Amino acid sequence: MTTSADNSSNVQPAKITAIPSETLEILEHKLERRPTREELQSHNVLKTSNVAPALQAKAEELKHRKLEDTLEKKLENRPPKSELVEHNILKMTNVAPALQAKEEELKRNKLEDTLEKKLEHRPPKSELVEHNILKNTNVAPALQAKEEELKRSKLEDSLEKKLEHRPTRDQLEEKHIIVQ
Repeated sequence: MTTSADNSSNVQPAKITAIPSETLEILEHKLERRPTREELQSHNVLKTSNVAPALQAKAEELKHRKLEDTLEKKLENRPPKSELVEHNILKMTNVAPALQAKEEELKRNKLEDTLEKKLEHRPPKSELVEHNILKNTNVAPALQAKEEELKRSKLEDSLEKKLEHRPTRDQLEEKHIIVQ
């Protein structure tokens, strides 16, 4: 059996070789510019994990599988295309997806052009007032309905008063307005 003294005599000291000063300067410069652990983690070079380095690959694999499972469940519960079209999430179109944005833009431009043409041919306000489409009033638009309601109410009251003072048939016959 060998003793510890015997073992120590068998170990040979490592050879120390001289490193050129130029190389040392380059190494020192590179070590000074070396990014910190936090910078490497923020750039996803190093993983931020509380797991032992030997288990990090398995932890990533497990995380990836969990994400796959979640995605698969969501795809299973995905609403049908008809429902997405109904809720205006998808557009019902026969155009390739790459061209759908252009199609929407063209539809919008066509609608704008149509609206411009209709506005160009719109009759002036005076004509609309003349045809009783608009009311000739200086009242704010929000109050115009109330103004009409008030005018109608005044007219009803006036008619009721006139009907209360209306002569009877006999009175009209006496004045020879109505002939029997």
